[in-house]
Parts: sequence; structure tokens; C-alpha cells
Amino acid sequence: KRPSIFGNFVRQIRRILISGGTNSDPRSPLTYDVQSQQEYRRERGRICLKEIRSYLRDKPTAVHLVDVDFAIDNSVLDSKLEELKKKIVEVASQQPYWGEQIPTRWFLLEQQLMRLRDAGVKVVSHNTVEHLNKEGTVRIEESEELDLFLRYLHETGTIIYFSIEVLRDNIMLDPKWMIDALKLLINAQPTLPVNTADNDTESSNRAASAAHSDITQKWSDFKEKGILTVELVDYIWTKERHPDLHKHKEHILMIMEQLNILARPRSFNEMGEK
Repeated sequence: KRPSIFGNFVRQIRRILISGGTNSDPRSPLTYDVQSQQEYRRERGRICLKEIRSYLRDKPTAVHLVDVDFAIDNSVLDSKLEELKKKIVEVASQQPYWGEQIPTRWFLLEQQLMRLRDAGVKVVSHNTVEHLNKEGTVRIEESEELDLFLRYLHETGTIIYFSIEVLRDNIMLDPKWMIDALKLLINAQPTLPVNTADNDTESSNRAASAAHSDITQKWSDFKEKGILTVELVDYIWTKERHPDLHKHKEHILMIMEQLNILARPRSFNEMGEK
């Protein structure tokens, strides 16, 4: 049986975000006027961001934090949204690759990959990228340069690609898709089984209730202890509702592990050695 997957970072961020509340926070006093409610939400946002900064302070990811916080409302009319966009452009323009010229052959192959992404393709194999490159009018001739091209797209946030052996065979074309997959895990809630009064289905009802109880316990372990099991992942990323996530489940989980979002527990042999 495969080991459980631990997600302490996910658990901590989930706790902070929940404590921060949203625009429809039921804890907001109903007697507040509109201005007071806005002030309340801004204050909750500041508290939430402060807790996230505090949690990340001694983590390697702390080097990626900027010196400004943006507590964004759930509205496209929020003036802070424009400030955030400007800050993103400002920070991006300070990256070492900003303004650098890239070979035409890179640009043409990137366009082919983006057309696949726009057509709904989430993950492509390394062999597919090699095939697309060979079909191009201007090709990348060396495998080392092709790897450099893919790492460049990864560094610019266009794709997710790792050149290590266990991950290099699959390239994720849509980074947002992985974020959405993570959000599904963080926000998951176990649904109650539907029981019927038909005697013929009594045994099925009992089985469904038992399965629901098991999933509820695994969900509780994830929420309270940060323990994410493969069974819970299968329950959330079902083949029926999320076929692409289900198909690429192993690759997504390995990427999350590579990004230190998830971590496997240490195992011990019979002699007690790690």
C-alpha cells in the first residue's frame, strides 16, 4: 500500500485563509453600514496576509515575497486590483530574463505548445514536444537546447517542466490547471450518500454509508493533521467529474512534491532505519 502524503503547507494556508474570511463572511456584524463592512474586510485581509508572511518567514519561499500586501476584494471594480497588476509588471520587469531576446525557433515551438493548451490539452509528453519540433520550419537541433527551451518556459511561468528523470517525460501546459487542482483538494467537503427506502438496496446503502464514513475520516485527518491520502485524492479527483486530473494524478502529485507543497512521510525498515 502506498504511503500517505503529508501537506503541512496546504493545511496551514487553508487555516489562514479560512480564518481570514471572505466578502460574504457570516461573522460580519449585520448591523454594520457598507463602509464599516469594507473596513472590517480590509482588516481581516491584513490579518490574513500578516499570518501568511509570518508562516513563510523562515521558509525558502520567503525570498519570493514582495514588500507590499494587497488585500483584494472579490470584485473586478476593486481599485487595489489595478495596483496589484502594476506591481506584478514591476516585479516581472526586474527578473534577469526580462528583455532578453530568444531564438525564433523557440518562439515558433512555444506557439505550437500554446495552441495545444488553448485547445484544452493539459499535459503533453516529451516525445510530443520533440515531434512538434521536428515538424517545424525552424527546428531546435540539439536535445540540450530543447531542454533549455523547456526550462525557460518553466522559469517564465508559461509551463511546468522539471528535467529530473521522474518528471521530464510529461510537460504541463497550463500552470493554472494545477492551481485549480490544489484548490479542489483544499476546499473539498465530503458529500452525504443518497439512501433509498428500497429493501433491495439496503446492503448498498450500508456500503455507501461505510465508504462515506471512511472518506469523512480521511478528510478530517487532512483538515486537522495535514495528512492527505491517495484514497481522498481519488475521491476528489474522480474520473467522472475531473477526467484530466484523474488521468494525470500521479504526475500532478509528484509536481506538488517537487514544489514542496506535499511531502511523503519517512519510512522505516524492520531494523528501524530510515
